[in-house]
Amino acid sequence: MTEDFYLGNKVFWEETDLKQENCNFEHINLPPLLARVLKKRGFNNPEEIKAFLKPSISYLHDPMLLPDMKVAVDRIITAGNKGERIIIYGDYDVDGITATSILFIFLKSIIHDVSFYIPDRIDEGYGISADAVSFLAKNHFDLMITVDCGISAKERLKDIKSNIELQNRSMDVIITDHHQPDPENIPEALAIINPHLDRSKYPFSKLCGAGVAFKLVQALCQNLGLGNKYLEYIDLAALGTVADIVSLTGENRIIVRAGINKIKKQPNPGIEALIKTAGISKESVDSWKLAFLLAPRINAAGRMGDASRGVRLFTTKDSTEAEELAEILALENSRRQKIQEEIFNKAVEAVEADPQYYNQKVVVACGKDWHHGVIGIVASLMAERYHKPCFVISVSDEEGTCSARSSGGFSIYSGMEYCSELLEKYGGHEKAGGLTIKTGNTELFIKKINEYAAGVLPDTASIPIIKIDAEAFMDEIDIKAAEAILAMSPFGEDNENPVFRMKQVPVLLKRRIGAWGEHLKLVLGSEQNHVQAVAFRMGEMDSFIQLQDKVDIVFTIGINEYRGTRDVQLIIRAIRKPEHQIQRNRILLEAAERVECLDYNEDWLYNGINNKKLCYDDVRITRDELALLYRYLAKCGNLVLNRTGIFRMVDEISRNGSGLNYFKLMSGLFIFDELDIVSFSCTDSGEYCLKVPDNIEKVSLESSMLYMFLQSMEKNME
Repeated sequence: MTEDFYLGNKVFWEETDLKQENCNFEHINLPPLLARVLKKRGFNNPEEIKAFLKPSISYLHDPMLLPDMKVAVDRIITAGNKGERIIIYGDYDVDGITATSILFIFLKSIIHDVSFYIPDRIDEGYGISADAVSFLAKNHFDLMITVDCGISAKERLKDIKSNIELQNRSMDVIITDHHQPDPENIPEALAIINPHLDRSKYPFSKLCGAGVAFKLVQALCQNLGLGNKYLEYIDLAALGTVADIVSLTGENRIIVRAGINKIKKQPNPGIEALIKTAGISKESVDSWKLAFLLAPRINAAGRMGDASRGVRLFTTKDSTEAEELAEILALENSRRQKIQEEIFNKAVEAVEADPQYYNQKVVVACGKDWHHGVIGIVASLMAERYHKPCFVISVSDEEGTCSARSSGGFSIYSGMEYCSELLEKYGGHEKAGGLTIKTGNTELFIKKINEYAAGVLPDTASIPIIKIDAEAFMDEIDIKAAEAILAMSPFGEDNENPVFRMKQVPVLLKRRIGAWGEHLKLVLGSEQNHVQAVAFRMGEMDSFIQLQDKVDIVFTIGINEYRGTRDVQLIIRAIRKPEHQIQRNRILLEAAERVECLDYNEDWLYNGINNKKLCYDDVRITRDELALLYRYLAKCGNLVLNRTGIFRMVDEISRNGSGLNYFKLMSGLFIFDELDIVSFSCTDSGEYCLKVPDNIEKVSLESSMLYMFLQSMEKNME
């Protein structure tokens, strides 16, 4: 990140369509910042904006529009009337656990005999397992309802039906799922409630598993005359929706907004217990805290052991039991974090021990018996670290189990499909997936997946991108504007927290904060008009930024509440020199590299001057500047610097008003090295080693061929 401060070459700021045209909407008064963001995101009329900013449960769609909903509702009501036995079959992730809990709590309130089954993540895996087939054959259920799974279980459901029919019994199946169906392999069931079915007329297709279960309960309430009783479970639906990273638009936005409001007032006892163990308040809950503070604790139940503990947490009415279960899940989550960190460190070590990994477009990390419950998280962390698609393989003696996560637009599923002849089985989608592979095929897989990536990923794919929503100006940033932006929450998939850019902002104050000074706090603007900002995990930038420097920043807007006072706070995503200085530094860097390679002439340099990125003084090296540089080096002694360190040295020396820059400093070092008054060399890792010898004799600059060459070239440009 520090080199990016000077050159803007480590993170790409996507600044498309930031024009400040009139973004006012007729009959609706919005702060300019909010208006520009909404315009950029495709909002065009006041009614659309009002529905977005104030999502109401009145906008929830009729659940009876979902395919087979009437059939499912009628069958469940019949089961209740007849006293039949019902089994809910769920999944071990947060979406599956909350979906199971929603349906279980509601059905238990109207039907006596209701059970649930959650498969073991490690032993059974996703979906309807072989163990479940055996379990369902031995236990006499009349109705099975799947949640968050079932749409891909055609063969397993056939097996269940056959086993039950051998006992001269029958069991109806209702599938509720949100995953994409394969039109050629739709299971046989009494009812299939899935918004992705071709025959679906439902106006919103992006529900998660908990969302579909919630709609089933809504339909049951409508048909049983129970009014809005279904809203008692909207907090669980919100948690499942956020955790499953589905689109936070349309009906999902309504569910999450209403669910968070319920959590703040009267949450499910299990959610309240989770909040307590997480050390936060109900009133502070937002989509980020649901996703990153609460959801991992629930996921830990399945990753580290029995996922049904999550269902028990959400279905108990006993607050003491809920707190005990929440504490257990907190401990499991801590254990998960420890194991995850150990495996992540091993994965990084394994990858970076390979001298070729920098050149590979896909990162593949392999390790012996890595815990299957955390390799998916490790893959996500690796993809985030390297900005490349990542496959993490836990290898046993004969077989490897792998989780994969995408980056840079790479389709995980397409990549696995390309390597399918090497795989035992695989599944997933564009962003994530999993596979099983024979241990002996691992090296071939690494080669094959990178072969595929070479054909579909550009060389720039590993450069992280920050997408900027709008330009911001200091006089627009106040508490009213911040509140207006926060009205766009809940933030998440397809509704990210708006990102703004502000140019040439003066730095008034700066200090490192955090236990180890890992963060940076800033005050930006003028004495009359300023704002506080915090840059998380950017504490090292403190030594590169000086007071009164002007910087370009990319940020989100928040509100900091402290002792009853509410102030605007910018959350900085990236910070760098102003754009004109970035452009200048890039040319000066290239000029210095050309000097080093002796690929340098006045015509090339003149182009930089002609397009106004440089001026003549930027490339004229004076004796005084060289003398200043030498005195500075003599005081420093031996130095080992990377390119960022050279830029920082330039800043330090030039603060007294000298015209020294990167090109002049590097040229000076080459000249000094030629004259044997400074030892200057570059290591294989790209670091520069500088050493000033003791007791040097006086030398003439004219003895340097490089100095004379640069002097003659400057004369040619005059």
